[in-house]
Amino acid sequence: MQKFGPEWLKPAFNQRFNDLAKQAGMQPEIDQLQSRHRELENLLKSELSQAQYELYLELEEIVNYRSTLIKQRLYFAGLKDGVQLLRELL
Repeated sequence: MQKFGPEWLKPAFNQRFNDLAKQAGMQPEIDQLQSRHRELENLLKSELSQAQYELYLELEEIVNYRSTLIKQRLYFAGLKDGVQLLRELL
C-alpha cells in the first residue's frame, strides 16, 4: 500500500473505519443478513463434526480478514484521492 501521511495518522483512520463499519452493521438490511448468518452458522455447527466446523470457522475468518483489508485499502485510496482533489481545488 502506498504511504499516506505520517504514521501516527493511521490509527486515527483505522478507528474511523471501524466506527463506520460498526454503524453500517446497525442498518436494517445488514442486521437481517447478520441474523440469517447466525441461523446458518448454528445449523452448520449442529450438522458438522467439530473438526469440520473449526475448518469452516477458519475459512470464514480468512474471508472476513481479506474483505477487511480490501475495504481498508479502498478507504485509504478514497481518502488520498479526496485530499488530492481538495489540494487541486484550493
